[in-house]
Amino acid sequence: MISILRNPDITDKLCFEMKDGDRICGKVCGYISNDLDLVIDQLEAEQELFYDGLVRSILSFVSLRGIDRAVFSIEDERKKYRLKGFRFITEDSSVLEGINKFFEEDTCG
Repeated sequence: MISILRNPDITDKLCFEMKDGDRICGKVCGYISNDLDLVIDQLEAEQELFYDGLVRSILSFVSLRGIDRAVFSIEDERKKYRLKGFRFITEDSSVLEGINKFFEEDTCG
């Protein structure tokens, strides 16, 4: 069974790990900027399809805490391509404006 769990350590960095038993098969990390945006700066997974669940997990977590904007600070072009496919970012912008609206309007990627 695959689970996505938040790192229990209290730090300035938010991390969610996707696990299959004890094996880590994906991870997403970010931090809250001074502008109160979530900045996602790490995204790793065995399979690119896992990106969707990982990103949704961290977005949902911060959305429930009043954060409504995410900035994707991901340089890898293949990862950006997949993030566009899941509609987290666009060709013109690496910013997701309105996390709440995204969840209201979106059906699973």
